[in-house]
Amino acid sequence: MNKILTVLIPTFNSNYLLKKVLNAYQNDPRVNIVISDDSNNSLEKDFIKSLCLKYNLRYLEGPRNNPVNNWNFLLTKIDTPFFVINHHDDLPNNLKFLDHLEENVGLTIMPCSSKIEGRENIHVMKSWQQFVFSKVCLLIPNASFNMILAPTAAMIVNSKFKNVLFDENLVWFVDAKWFLQLFKIVINNKFKIKFFSQSRVISCQSKTSITNNLRDKLPKQILKEKNYLLNEKLYPGNFLNAIQYILLFLILLKTKVNQFKFDFF
Repeated sequence: MNKILTVLIPTFNSNYLLKKVLNAYQNDPRVNIVISDDSNNSLEKDFIKSLCLKYNLRYLEGPRNNPVNNWNFLLTKIDTPFFVINHHDDLPNNLKFLDHLEENVGLTIMPCSSKIEGRENIHVMKSWQQFVFSKVCLLIPNASFNMILAPTAAMIVNSKFKNVLFDENLVWFVDAKWFLQLFKIVINNKFKIKFFSQSRVISCQSKTSITNNLRDKLPKQILKEKNYLLNEKLYPGNFLNAIQYILLFLILLKTKVNQFKFDFF
């Protein structure tokens, strides 16, 4: 059976989370898995290497200067019609989406259920919310918003667009800018964007995640990156940004109410 999807897994000091991702993909013969490891813990690195050996997977030593460089490095290793960048704390609940990948579809986007490691609070996102909010972000281009409201694992990309790289000048908004660039180039090239609700990504933010490590310096990082995006003409300014926040609140209102009920009861 021909391979149709390359699963690119950048990993860092977390072999136990990597196991979960591998279990989600490795039994399907249509999937090719490539792991780029930039762990700085030798014990974790040995565990990850042993996992790759066990499952006969391609193991690469990733560049260690920054995580974004590792993701771009992985983008050069694609050899199938479609690919996904699947960080080790995200995984699909099923692979039904593989049966619906079409040559004329540039992006296939799955909904997401997310939580923070150690907490019970679950944030459930639906396809219609992703569809509506992506329209909002395209109407007024804003690379400070995650327009699919989900991690990279929720976006299956046609490999014709594998040359769209992550911006190594960004950390906090790096995914958001990549999503916006992909949407724009896919639309400009007249490919379809499909919101596929039959599969869902389960995201559990781990203690080793970039998001968690940025907590202490987040306000300064956000200001710095918004100024950068403003110069790139990918941030509309604070006023229009506030309007988009209001629209996002309305789109997510039902989700937030349900989340509150879960927490309260």
